[in-house]
Amino acid sequence: MAAVTEKLDTTYYDETGRRMNSTSFLNLFDILLDTDRSTKFMNIFKSYVVNDQVTTDILYYDSYEVEDDAWWDDISWRLYETPHLWWVIALMNDVVNPFEELEAGDNIIVLKPDYLYTVLKDIERLKEL
Repeated sequence: MAAVTEKLDTTYYDETGRRMNSTSFLNLFDILLDTDRSTKFMNIFKSYVVNDQVTTDILYYDSYEVEDDAWWDDISWRLYETPHLWWVIALMNDVVNPFEELEAGDNIIVLKPDYLYTVLKDIERLKEL
């Protein structure tokens, strides 16, 4: 029988004593216990897909034209007044590698600020699964 990692019912704070910002990208990932039963790690390979309704219904998003030398955190700052929500924009655009440069003039979709709370609450519910 193959060894299996185990999802822990613990938080980053429980494990480290350090609080994470509620908008941190790291909140997306579960803490797992390795097969050796002593090594804990975050499953950074876990992926998420945004609900199709959010990305197809203009009610939820706006189009945004990328400016010169813009990065995801710059766009997050301009739209949400925090650089920490860059990952929401990347998820909305099915970005695999957020470290690749954005092209000036490209149009991306961005979640309207009024719906950020809903997405963050959904992520909290997903973590409980």
